[in-house]
Amino acid sequence: MVLNQSDLKCSVALCTYNGEKYLAELLDSILSQSVSASELVVVDDCSTDGTVLLLQEYAARFPQLKLTVLEENLGPVGAFQLAIQSTTYPFIFLADQDDIWKSNKIESMLIAASDCPKDKPVLAYSDLEVIDEKSAEQNPSFWKMAGLEPHQATFRSLMFGNVVTGCATMINAKMKQLLSSIPSGVLMHDHWIGLIGYGFGEVILIDEPLVKYRVHADSVTEKKQSSLLWKIRVQLDQIFDRSSDFLKKEINQIVLFDQQFGRFLSPEKQKYVERFVALKHQSLVKRKLVSYLRQTI
Repeated sequence: MVLNQSDLKCSVALCTYNGEKYLAELLDSILSQSVSASELVVVDDCSTDGTVLLLQEYAARFPQLKLTVLEENLGPVGAFQLAIQSTTYPFIFLADQDDIWKSNKIESMLIAASDCPKDKPVLAYSDLEVIDEKSAEQNPSFWKMAGLEPHQATFRSLMFGNVVTGCATMINAKMKQLLSSIPSGVLMHDHWIGLIGYGFGEVILIDEPLVKYRVHADSVTEKKQSSLLWKIRVQLDQIFDRSSDFLKKEINQIVLFDQQFGRFLSPEKQKYVERFVALKHQSLVKRKLVSYLRQTI
């Protein structure tokens, strides 16, 4: 498919925080796409390393880079909300500071979303290739490595946990409009976007990995594990988590979602919300059992 000129107008929203080490690789990959972004909106969330200086150097060379340096830390949700709302064009790509984009990412996602309705919130997201701190490939599919099954994801399953990876995401102007107010208590912006998309929007899945997703050795070690082992580990963590707050943050997030968007949900999905919120008053064992089975909601 050949994109029309009007289809090529898009923005990239990037938030940075002490990301100097890998940032140049990301910026270079965004600025060398087969279809160029019309603007790159960057919000720096009070970095204390050389991140801002690096961004200023790139902004001097690339006028499409629009930099905002915050004086007060907003955190990832607030910073991404500001970056998204600062964009101009009808399609918006989200980026993380330490990843690398495949050269066809923008083009592939714009083609995939070219026929989407403009009056519905659109979420498009792709698989990711997992790389390490030296940019060496560790796994060709993040979805398989993490045991994720996005093609089976539903609004109901997203209430329990997120499968949408922000840095592999593109949204449209209608989704941007709905993100103008993200309440305190939302777990992460990409989870919130996922709930909107699966709740009453349009979701596009791209099986191809369009991002090289950097996994740091000091934060996780699962990058060398098979998807089966990773999935078993996640399930065991849920079973043996003794926290009395298990699932309560997710329930609170759905309460916030219902307050803001419940009127847009189908009657069936409204019932899912009611049953999920009711788990707040159930025992820890019951919450764990329902979380494991999920289809019982």
